[in-house]
Order: sequence, then C-alpha cells, then structure tokens
Amino acid sequence: MEDPTAKTAIVLSAVEDTLKDQNHVATPTAYFAALLALLSQSIVPPDGIVNKDLASSVVYLLDLVTSHVPAALLRSKFSQILTSLGPTLTNQDVEAPLLRSSIGCLESLLVAQDSTAWALSQTQISPRRAVAGLLALASEHRPKVRKRAQEAITQVLKHPPPSPSLDHPVADMCAETALKALSDALAASGAKKRKGKGHAQEQHQPGLMHALQLVKAVTSASGGWPSKKMEPLCEILLAVSRSNNEYLTMSAFEVFEIMFRRTADQFSSSKLPRLMEAVSELKPSQNDSQLLPPWIAVISRGYDVSAQISPEETFHELPALFGMVSEYLSSSSHNIRVSASECLISFLVNCIPDNVIAEPSVMDEKVLEKLARAAEELLSVKYQAAWMEVFQVQSAFLEALRWRAFPLARNIVASIGDLRASDSFNGKKEADAVLGKAIQSMGPAAVLEILPLNLRTPQQGRPGRAWLLPLLRDNIINTNLAHFRSEFVPLSEAMYQRVINHGRSEKTMEIKIFETIVQQTWSLLPGYCNLPLDLEKAFDQEFAELLSNLLYSQPELRADICRGLQTLVESNREVLAAEAGEKEIQFRSRVTKNTAQVNLDHLATFAGNMLAVLFNVYSQTLPQYRGYILQCINAYLSITKEK
Repeated sequence: MEDPTAKTAIVLSAVEDTLKDQNHVATPTAYFAALLALLSQSIVPPDGIVNKDLASSVVYLLDLVTSHVPAALLRSKFSQILTSLGPTLTNQDVEAPLLRSSIGCLESLLVAQDSTAWALSQTQISPRRAVAGLLALASEHRPKVRKRAQEAITQVLKHPPPSPSLDHPVADMCAETALKALSDALAASGAKKRKGKGHAQEQHQPGLMHALQLVKAVTSASGGWPSKKMEPLCEILLAVSRSNNEYLTMSAFEVFEIMFRRTADQFSSSKLPRLMEAVSELKPSQNDSQLLPPWIAVISRGYDVSAQISPEETFHELPALFGMVSEYLSSSSHNIRVSASECLISFLVNCIPDNVIAEPSVMDEKVLEKLARAAEELLSVKYQAAWMEVFQVQSAFLEALRWRAFPLARNIVASIGDLRASDSFNGKKEADAVLGKAIQSMGPAAVLEILPLNLRTPQQGRPGRAWLLPLLRDNIINTNLAHFRSEFVPLSEAMYQRVINHGRSEKTMEIKIFETIVQQTWSLLPGYCNLPLDLEKAFDQEFAELLSNLLYSQPELRADICRGLQTLVESNREVLAAEAGEKEIQFRSRVTKNTAQVNLDHLATFAGNMLAVLFNVYSQTLPQYRGYILQCINAYLSITKEK
C-alpha cells in the first residue's frame, strides 16, 4: 500500500514546479491558487470525488495553507471552495483523514467571513450553511472526525465579525442545535431506562456524551453560551447530572464550570446575572437527594465567580444566600447536608472581600451582623442532626471574620463552649476545632471573656475550664502579649504558690494538677510571642527580668520560654522578608514591615542581657537538652547591634 505522505509530497513538488515555471513567488496566496486549480480536477460537482488520492493530498495541503491566505481572498472564493468541498463533507463514505482536512479548510474559510456574509440565509451557499454541515459532523460516530468538527465550531465562534453583540451571528444557531441534540439524547436515554435496560444503558450512553461534547464546544467560545439559551441549558444539564454515570455527571459539571469561567472574563461578565438567575430558578425540591447536591455545587461555584466580578454586590447578597442554603442543613439526607455545608463554607471563603474586614462601611457592618445571626441560628435544635457539618461552617465563619469575629460571634462561641463542657456531648473534637478558630480569630482575651478559665478561685456554678489550655496553646497567634502578663502570669504564680505551700509532703493529685496548670500556662508563651501586636509596650524590662529569673529557677519551663523568646525575633523577621505588598502583609498579620523593624530594634536593646542569661543557662544544662537554648541564642545574636 502506497504511503499517503509520499503522495502528498509528489503533489506538493508538482505545485512548486508549476510556480517556478510560471515565475510566481512561493507565497501562501500562490500555493492557494494552484491548489484550488488541482481541487477542481479531483472533485467535480455533481460527480463528486473523481480522484480520491489527489483529493486527499490537495485538501490536506489546502488545510495547511488556507489560514495564511488574506481574508478578503477567502471571502471572494467562498462559494467556489464550499461547492468543491461539498462532496467530501456530505458523503458518508469519505475517509476520516480527508474529512478532517476538509473541516480544517472550512474552519479557516469561516473565520475570515464578515457580517455581510453571515447575514445570508442557510438556504443559500453561505457561511450559515457551512456551519450547519459542521454541526452535523460534530455528532459523527468517528471520534477524530467528531472532535475536529467540534474544535472548528469553537474556533469559528471565537472569531466573530466586528459587531456590538457579545455573541457570534451563528451562536444562537449552534446553541439551538446542541441543545436539541442534548435534549433528544436525554429523552432517548430515559426511554431505554423505562424499558428495563436501565443500568447497562446508564453506563454507556454515547449519544448523550457526544451531545455534551458539542455543548461544551459551543460554551468554550469566547462569547460563551448565548444568554437567551441559558435557562433551558441549565435545566437539561441538571437533569443529566442526576445520572448514575459518573462521566456524564462530570461532563455536565464541566459545562457549568466552562460557563462560569467564560462569564468571569470581562468580555462576557454581563451574562453572569442571567446565568445565576436561571440556575436559581431551577431549585429542586427540599429532599431531592439526587439533584440537590449538584445544584448546590453549581450555586457555590457561580457565586465564587460572581464574587470575583462584583465583590461588593455579591457580599451584600450573602445573608440571603446563606439563609437559602442553610435550610438544606435540616434535611434528612446526609449528602444534602454535606453539600449545603460545603456551599456555605465556599460563600464565607470566597464572598467576603478583604476590605470589608479591614475597613468596613456602615452597610458592611450591617451585613456582617446579619451573617452572624444566620450563623448563630445554625446552632438551634432545628439543625441538631447536622451539627457536625454546622461546626465546620462556624469554623469557616470565624476564620473569615478574623478579628471582627468579636463581638459578632460571641453567642456562637458561648454556645459551643457550653456544649463542649457537657459530659454527654459527643462532638468534643469538632467543638474544639471551632473554639480553636475562635482563639485564632478573635484572640484569647475575647474567648476567655466569653468562657473564663475559672481556675484561680473556683466557685459553685462556675465550672473550671482547664480543657481550654491545650486549645489556647495550639491556636494563639498574632495577639496582645500584655494579655499573657495580666491573665496567665498571675495564674501561674497562684498555682505555683499552692505547690510551694504544700511543702515536701508527698504530692497529692491536686498538687499534681496545679503543677500541670503551671506547665500548661507557660506553654502558651510561644503563641503570645508569635507576632504580638503590642511587643514594644508589653515586652519591657520587668517582663524580661521575670523570664530571666524563671530560666534560672525553673528548668522545666526553659523550653517554652526559649521558644517564646526565639519566636519574638523570627516572626518579625518573617514579616520583613515577606515579598507580598504592604497592604496584604498588614491585612494578614496586622503588623507592617515598619512595625516589624521597630519590634526587632526594641528586642535588640534587651539582647545583651538576654544572651548573658542564655549562655549561663546553656552552661548549666546537660548537652542533650541544649538544642532549644542554642537556637534561641542564635536568634538574639542575629539582632545584636555591632559596637
């Protein structure tokens, strides 16, 4: 069998010889003219393809050269080329390689057409007629032909003629054809299912898959899916997403994803409100466990895109959206509850702009208050079955609000703290995660105002909350060091005094608890030293002397104190080394680079005395326990001023 590539090389050589004989410069236009002459010899309407080998080579070469030919020439030759290619595009017996090359020629030809040409009706030899042919080929049974036709449709739609319209002149036509193909395929699939061939057919539905691919091709164009056709498409896509066939469900969601991605472009962002309106109007019934999860996922992704395009407007819609999706947390279906909680978390992560937290307007504060009330409502008995999901939402809410969480989330923290203290409550781990976020966001001072430790002077009806100490240790960051001095230094002294008062007698369980509380209290110091907001005021001579005395007198506290001292230096140096912009740094850490430098300069004034203490302690410590002391020494050596 003769190699097709060799045949093509012979044809190309003949074309080049002809161009030389006629003294033509070998330009794309010259090749194009010569190939058109050969095309008329190999394909003769109405006889069809009279020389298959020559036709295959010529059309292949035309496919390569047509995209480089001036658009005006392609427009003038449109009827001639389309008529010549007609037999290759409409004959079912044409081999796939020739058909793919013909589609490529047609694509280049259509991309070059102007508004006048696109205005011609489909009954004429016109671009619309050619697109109708491409749409038919887009559902071809041969995968490579089908894919090439779909790619051509996307490319044509991506290159509309100059016009005020967002959409290509044939976008509606392509959308209608794709929509009908998808609707027919879905109806056929349903009919087979009803006849009892359900499961096998569900796993292999080529008609539906091909129709979805065509929809994807139309949606992928720069203008996206036409606005007028959004609602029927959304309805069908949601119906497809109910399928047990994972590939179909994923394909349906891919189309939604492409639609949202397209509307995120500035060019077609005006379509987003209509798209979201169409999706919202298709809200399934309250307990539809098949359709609700995919619908909620689409809503979640849609408002993520909306927040990127219109952050302020989307934020102000948030309380209503939050209320709408919250209702599904009362569902008896676990899948629906999980989908609803994931959607609410997405809203909180993506739809609250940084500037609302940094500098909220009066209107912003009202929206945040509404959100707080909605989040608080989730802890009511109505949502008790979903409390594990609700706790995840509360964690996201606290994290999103940052320091604005206090006093907005005061009641949420109080309620979860009360639940956590109950012996009969089984969700302690989940409650701890929420309270951890509260400590990170609103700070330990606010959390302890809501949930006091009650350890120094226990009273009837005021339970001790020693269980909060490990949570505080793991979550304190970027807060006021002065709070450690006012709250925990006195607590440590009181507990330690009780241990001293016990004397040398055998330790009781109570004394062991006091010792543990002292240890846990000082384990909080590294968190308070992680980028404190008040370092210059809170770290004074008195506090430095206290730490020095404890380093000498209480070896069991040395590790935490050294880690705290080291963290004071390193956390501020990290801010100085950050490459982000000043505004972002200040929002993330609430400390500017300038403040971080002031903090390090302040610490440097204590470095000499602190290093003397550390070297003394180092010499008194066994070699295997010196690692953390050495790291702390290195940190203070790095900020010591040279004399």
